[in-house]
This record gives sequence, structure tokens and C-alpha cells, in this order.
Amino acid sequence: MRSLPLLLLLLHGSFVFAQESSLVLPGKLLHPQMDIGVYTGFYEDCSGDTLPLSVIRQQQFRPFAEKRNERASFSDRSIMVTWLRFTIRNSHSTDTLRLFYDVWAHMDILTYAGEQPINRGGIRSSIGISGQGQRRGQFRFKTQLVIPPLSQQTYYVRVIDYVLSATPILCNLYSPQASLENNYEGLAADYPLVVVMSLLLGSLLFMNLYALYSFLLTRDSAFLYYVFYTACSCLAVFHGMDMRFGLGWLTPYYPILNLYFPGPLHPSLITTFYGLFIISVLDVRLVAPTLHWLLKALLCLLVLQEGMAIIESFVGQPMIIDNTIYLYGIVPAGLTTLILIWIVFRSKSPIRAYLLIGMFSLFSLTLIPILINPKPEYLPLFLQRFAHFVPFLMALGLSIEAFCFALALAYRGRLTELENRRIQERYAQDLEAQIAERSAEIEAQSRLLEAQHIRQLETDFEQKLADTEMTALRAQMNPHFIFNCLNSIKFYTLENDADKASHYLTKFSRLIRLVLENSRSELVPLKNELEALQLYIELEAMRFKQKVQFSISIAPRIDQRFICIPPLLLQPYVENAIWHGLMHKKTGGKVTVDVSQPRENLLHIEITDDGVGRDRASELKSKSAGMHKSFGMQITADRIRIINQLYNIQTKAQVVDLVDSFGEPCGTKVILDIPV
Repeated sequence: MRSLPLLLLLLHGSFVFAQESSLVLPGKLLHPQMDIGVYTGFYEDCSGDTLPLSVIRQQQFRPFAEKRNERASFSDRSIMVTWLRFTIRNSHSTDTLRLFYDVWAHMDILTYAGEQPINRGGIRSSIGISGQGQRRGQFRFKTQLVIPPLSQQTYYVRVIDYVLSATPILCNLYSPQASLENNYEGLAADYPLVVVMSLLLGSLLFMNLYALYSFLLTRDSAFLYYVFYTACSCLAVFHGMDMRFGLGWLTPYYPILNLYFPGPLHPSLITTFYGLFIISVLDVRLVAPTLHWLLKALLCLLVLQEGMAIIESFVGQPMIIDNTIYLYGIVPAGLTTLILIWIVFRSKSPIRAYLLIGMFSLFSLTLIPILINPKPEYLPLFLQRFAHFVPFLMALGLSIEAFCFALALAYRGRLTELENRRIQERYAQDLEAQIAERSAEIEAQSRLLEAQHIRQLETDFEQKLADTEMTALRAQMNPHFIFNCLNSIKFYTLENDADKASHYLTKFSRLIRLVLENSRSELVPLKNELEALQLYIELEAMRFKQKVQFSISIAPRIDQRFICIPPLLLQPYVENAIWHGLMHKKTGGKVTVDVSQPRENLLHIEITDDGVGRDRASELKSKSAGMHKSFGMQITADRIRIINQLYNIQTKAQVVDLVDSFGEPCGTKVILDIPV
């Protein structure tokens, strides 16, 4: 009985000592769980985790109750290093004190027993992507404390968080049994979260594979951006699951520096790809050209932000000490989302409803909870696990958004299909109209070709007929020359003038040879025609006892060798001038032939005589005149008509009566315009 007061005195002394410096326990924890915050001091290392433990031991620790609540407020430093110190003494003489110490979930937890590290845990399992640094210990968040009988141990715990703390720093002790039960309860409470996160991850993966298959089929850039968007979302969600449930699949290779944005694949890259997706499906360049440039600038900023995050993952800690840039690092992504929402809202795209629902879901479930830092303590415990786990909210928002985007792509594809169908129908109608029009054109062309063929046959027939008629006319012209010349030879023979008859016969033979040569061709050189004409006039001058004079004048620039005219075209007019103009004039007269070329394609010939004129010749009613008019001139007129028809030209012949100053007839002029 005397030992009972001594035991009460010992227990009272232990509690008094604990309030001052250390916690005294008799070989075991008196309760399954105990908060030892009143026995704990804290020190905030502002050097950025650069001070060794030997220096930390010399610092002044303050009461734990004065420490800020990491969940309720933000630090102004991106690297938050908090040291905890507490002392536990085992007062039992034989029992070893075994406890589990828990500070809750933080990025890096390193526990020292005296100067020796006994456990390293936390969300991160290594420092930097390279894997350099101390590996994680046996326990992730809890540290096992072992204190021999009648001994005392001082513990130092270094807790590191970056940018934001998902949970406040606690100081809880658990008995081994209570720790086991707590772990089991935690796993049981996490089971719904695991199932829901797995479903969300599976849905994102399914939509990613669907979009990838669609891209391989269509090569549409919108599907490609959607593939990258959902792939980054899958990695971010899976990284969050790996962090939350301690799977150890990704975290050892991609350490987490920010609990809200797990891994380098944080909202910067996700926002970049879904921004490119919306720009592609809405053609923002045309819908909002000004905002398009702003979006491009924001997307470049997001890419730089992502590059900085990757570098920090290699380094193992934030590169900038000032936490402001990290606390507001979500602003570019949020601003990009708001601009995209505004563009989609103002657009008249039929898929804008799907896009708006998706973006509002992501914005409300991911960005707003981060910015306002909600405290859902009023919710049931299992729901608090969902509400406190920001990666779940992000996964839910991403899944809803990705699903809405998939619906938008499907509806867009349906609209494209309907539009293609309408285009095909219009194309078929246009094609039918074109076929009908083409058929009508073909029928019209067929009728036209048939008519042209008939006209061609008629033209060929008329040309052959004209050729035949021309040949007949030339055949008629040749006997006419021969008839006149033979009469002249007969005349000289009757007068017994052998020399003149011989001279006349020589010229006649030359003329006959030229006439025969020229009559075989449709066109002859001007030189040949004028040579034959000169021979004819010389013969006629001999017949009329030199009463006929003549001159042939040719413009110097005319090349007589290459300009061709129909044969025997000029001779009938010269013959008519001699027989109708000069034969009734006692003193004779002169025939003048002037050849000029006023234009390159026109030959101008004037045949002028100073005879009695056509009216006087008609009064005399010469017998020879009547014969020549009805035979030579009529043949020439017919030849000109046929030549115009045959060669489709306009050869013109004009006869002008010349008068003197007293109004008396003084000759005749024939004007010929021959196209060459």
C-alpha cells in the first residue's frame, strides 16, 4: 500500500516534466493515439534545406502551438522546411517502448534519433528524376520509434513541402496495434477513391485510344491534339494515383514537386493541347483573330512554364524561392481557359454547347478549388477523402471535359458527314444537269456538224463545179485568141506581105506558148500575164497599121515574180479598149496599163484608152463590137464571178467613161482591184 502513493507521485512528476521538455511513458502508450504537440517544438529553416542537423540543433525551437496551419494559409517561400523536435523517455525498467510517429502526408519526411537518421518517407521517394539521393525507408509517412527501458531519446523530424501543403503538419503517436488499425482503416477508406480514380483513368484511356484510331483514319489535326490532351491527362491522373496510394510506379522516375499538379505533366501542358484542340475545331484564327494572337502568346507561356517544371523535376526542387510565381502559376492556364470559353460562347458553332460544358466542368472542378482552398469538413469522412484530394477533382474535371470534347468531335463528324452528303447530292444534281446540258450540246453539235458536213459537201461540189466551169471558160478563151490572131495572119497573107506575116507569126507563136502554159494554172505570176498582154498588144498594133500605141507601167516596188493573178484576166479589157475605143478613131489611139500596189494584199490595175467611148461605140453598132462584147467581155465577167466564189475574195472590176473639158467622150478606163 505504501508503493501506491509513490507511484502516484512518480506519475505526477512525469506529467510535469512532459509539459516542460519531454514525454515520459511507462513502456507503452497509455492511449491508442496521442497528440504530442505540447511536447514538440518547431523551427522553420528559411535557408531552403541547406543547414545540417548540427546547426539545426543549435537553433531556438518555438512551441508547436505557434506554428501556422499549412492547409489554411500559404507560405511566401516555395521551399518550406520545418524541423520538429521532441523527447520521449521510457520509464519502464524492463519493457521496450515501441511507437509509431505520424506527421501526415508531406513531400519529404526525414527522422533522426539523436544524430542518426532512422527513416525517410514522404510522398517523394527520391530527389530529382535522376534518382540521386537517399531512398525511402520502410514506412511512407509514419516512423517507428523504439526506446529501450529506462532510456531517453530526442528526435528531430525534418518536414519538407514545396509550394503548397496538402495537409497540415501533425504530431501524433500511435501504438503498434492502433497504427495497424489506422492503416487498415485508411486503406478501407481509400478503396472507393481507388475505384473511382481507376474508372476515370480508364475512361480517359479509352477516349485517348478512340481519338488515336480516329486520327489514323482521318488525319484530322483536331484528333491529334485530342490524343495528346487525353494522353497528358492520363499521365497526370495516374501520377496522382501513384502519389496518393504509394504505388511507386511513376513517382520514383518523375518526382512530385506540387501536390496539386503531379509530375511535369501538369495543367500547363494539358491546357496547351486542349487549347490547340479548340483552336483547330473552331478555326479561331477566323472567328476571333485578335484573341487568336493572345492565345498564341499564352500557349507559348504555358510551354515555357512546362519546360521550367521539367527542369525543376530534374533538379529536385523549385528553382525560384519566391512562392508567388508558383501560387499564381495556374493563372495562365485559367486565363487561357476563360478566353477559350469566351470565344466558344461568342461563336456560332453547332458544337459550342459540348465545348462549354466540358470547359466549365474542368474550370469549376480543378481551378476554382485550388484558388479558393475549400475546407469540406462538414462532409462525411469518406467524401472528405475525395474533396481533399485535388488530383481527383482534376481527374473528374478532365474526364468530363474529355467526354464532352469527344461528343463534340462525334457531332462534328456527323455534321461533316451530313455536309458531305449534301455536297454529294448537290454534286450529283449538278452532274446530272451538266450531263443533260452536255447531251444537249452534243446533240446540237452533232446537228451542227451534220449541217456543216452537208454545207462542206455542197461547197466541195460548188468548188468542183466552179473548177469545171473555170476550165471551160479558159478553154473558151484560148480559141478566141487563136481565132483573132489567125484572122490577122490571113490578112497579111492576102496582102502578100511575107515579112510582116512571118514577124506576126513569130509573135503569135510566142503568145500561143504563153497562153497554153498559163491556161494550165489557176494562178500565174504577174510577169507572165504582162508578157502575154504585151505580145497581144503588139500583134494588134501590127494589125491596125501602127494606129495602136500602148504603154505598160509597173510600180517599182512590185515583185512581178511572186504576185500571182488569174491567167488571161487583163487581155479581154485591153482587147475591148482596142476594138470598141480605138478602131472607130481615124487617128488611132493609145492604151495605157498602170499596175500599182496600194496595200500589201491588194493589186490595183488601170486600163485606159483615149478612144471614142462606150456611148459612141454603141451608136455605131459595129459588127465587130457586138461580137466582142458578147464573147470576150462576157467570159471575163463570168471568170471574175467564179474566181470570187472559188477563192472567197472580192475581185472588183469598174468601167469609167472619160470625158474632156467640154463634156465630150474621150475614152474609157477599166479599174481592177485584185486581192493577192
